[in-house]
Amino acid sequence: MELKPETFKRFFPLPLTLITTLDKQGVTNAAPYSCVMPVLRPLDLIALASALPRDTLKNIRETGEFVVNVMGKPSFRKAIKCAKNFPPEVSELDALGIESIPSKMVNPPRVKDAIGWIESKLEREIKGDKYVIIIGKVVCSEINDVYLENGEIVEPPIVVLVPNFRLLGEKIAKREEFLDDLSSIKF
Repeated sequence: MELKPETFKRFFPLPLTLITTLDKQGVTNAAPYSCVMPVLRPLDLIALASALPRDTLKNIRETGEFVVNVMGKPSFRKAIKCAKNFPPEVSELDALGIESIPSKMVNPPRVKDAIGWIESKLEREIKGDKYVIIIGKVVCSEINDVYLENGEIVEPPIVVLVPNFRLLGEKIAKREEFLDDLSSIKF
């Protein structure tokens, strides 16, 4: 079946990550991102695509730091709720009760229940009319010991395959399931 060029995401798996940043006042921002990828192995670079405008993008530009929290099944439902349009002065992590821990090399926190963390500093950005590609230099990456057994990851990351969230082929949720959840969040 041939698709329209912009619908390739129906078969192209994208990771579910939660990007954490801090604004100049120290307020934590957390936003789900799936357009994240390594930049050529073995380089220590990571890229993420952001629509304009986004608090995450503003914070990365202001502070030059961000954390890519790779999410798995145990906490992905809370992570998706960060997609709600919270005011900039409201921390999504605090509002949703998502526990964080300090990062090792950057100021934005890590999401405690993430499978792994990629701490990064802004290397450069590539601007388009409706998007920006952020390229970050990875300064620390770590797998959460909670999800390791004998050196192997036992909780795989979630991938987005529109319109579903999947765990190694197993459909675990439809995106539509979260629309009602997001509208019920109160400030």
